[in-house]
Amino acid sequence: MRGRLTAGLMPAAMLLNVVLAGCVSPDLPPGADGRLTDDWPPVAQATGYLPSVGRCLDTRPAEAGGSTGPAVTCDRIHYAEVAHVGAFPGDEKPGPEHLAAAYTECDTKAAAYLGRPWWEGRLELRLTLPGEAAWEGGARWFRCDLIEVGIVDKDGHFITRAGSLKDGFWEGLVVGCAEAPAAQGRRIDWMREVPCATAHNAEYAGFLRAESGVPYPESDREWNALFRQCRDAVAPYIGISRAQAAGLGVIAWPATEENWAAGDHRVRCAVWTGTKTLKKSVKGSKGKGIPAW
Repeated sequence: MRGRLTAGLMPAAMLLNVVLAGCVSPDLPPGADGRLTDDWPPVAQATGYLPSVGRCLDTRPAEAGGSTGPAVTCDRIHYAEVAHVGAFPGDEKPGPEHLAAAYTECDTKAAAYLGRPWWEGRLELRLTLPGEAAWEGGARWFRCDLIEVGIVDKDGHFITRAGSLKDGFWEGLVVGCAEAPAAQGRRIDWMREVPCATAHNAEYAGFLRAESGVPYPESDREWNALFRQCRDAVAPYIGISRAQAAGLGVIAWPATEENWAAGDHRVRCAVWTGTKTLKKSVKGSKGKGIPAW
């Protein structure tokens, strides 16, 4: 490479000599001053792609990231809707702490965009970052995408929609009561949404984001930490204190391990009544009627 670089410098030096000689040449045509660049118009500063809030995207999102497809108006069929665009501070590439802060900002801004917390609906909130080339070119934005899903107990069940989610979503998107199978040890493999007026033993009632340094839960100790946080998260939904919530059964449902590794440490929390069932919602019940309370 040094040989090529040196060879590339030689013609530039020779050209410089020619230009300098031209400055004093008596043979220039009328109106020429020998300066090659002073009459060129200024070149506009390059600007990169910047996402726009309220636009929709018609490309299916990746498993551990948001959609990067072309923007369309939200009245057309699409996968994702941009609820917020933020910016990373400085030039350091985002690490776990930056991503955690970005996700938290996305949660807050998405709630403001919707008029209610996004996790109350059959929605996923995905964080999208600039590509490597865009980052090297100076892009520092991050994008918060809302995506409708068919079911909420598994990541990636994206479905298309038409129409904007801004300022609310229809009641058919609201998640609430669910039927959970008998636990295999402490493991619950699925949760099927059902109307709250039918017999059920679970209800989505809270949400949390684990801190950036928390590993994907594997051990009993790691799961127990999420259960404690879930009890704190569902307490205001029911209308009880955190101390009272200590006696609740809860289900902690984290993002997939792949999404967790990418920085998405979201956990949906549900009240769980085991083998006993309810035929109503526990929201605002202050604990009354919850089995084994």
